[in-house]
Amino acid sequence: MESRQQWLTRLKNELSNSPLVSNVAFGFILMGLEKLVELEFECPCNPTWNGVFSSAFFIIPAVMAFTLMLIIQGCRCDAWCSKTVSLSSFVPAIVWLILLFLDGQYFACAMTDWEGRFVIVDKAAPQKWCEPVSEGDALQELMLRSQQLFVFSQVIGIILLIFICMGLVVYVIRESCRQELEMEDSDVAELTVVRMSSLRNRTS
Repeated sequence: MESRQQWLTRLKNELSNSPLVSNVAFGFILMGLEKLVELEFECPCNPTWNGVFSSAFFIIPAVMAFTLMLIIQGCRCDAWCSKTVSLSSFVPAIVWLILLFLDGQYFACAMTDWEGRFVIVDKAAPQKWCEPVSEGDALQELMLRSQQLFVFSQVIGIILLIFICMGLVVYVIRESCRQELEMEDSDVAELTVVRMSSLRNRTS
């Protein structure tokens, strides 16, 4: 029991002290959550509700991820959180948005402005779209628009992913430089102590 508590305490400390570790852990959790949500997602295919329904999938989990990140980093309601709120706190929320944009169907559903049935596209499974109820010459045109919405959504996701990767590279470089400076400072401090002790020995 004690070993389990020690393991949980160590895990919490790692998540609190290392933004990189906590963000990676959140990333895997969000990927699994997105896959579960994808299985249950059904677009209303109603112009009145499409935007509201899809926006809930974008906003609610992102806010929850941001809130959990603040809690892990030690932010509390009875304390001023400006010191703990950093760019790393927004990473899980941005990762969630990236996953939804790369999936494509959430954004396509939000932008769909015709009524229909949410069905799997023939020869493009598992991609789904709002197939219009009234079939005709406009069917191919609407399918093309839906495909364009999917592509546009994935482009947005790729752009956000590039920004996240660039931020990660900058963070790693900055941390490595900071560690090198700390090591140099510690070496200088140790050398100063050695010199001071040698001078004291000579004077004594």
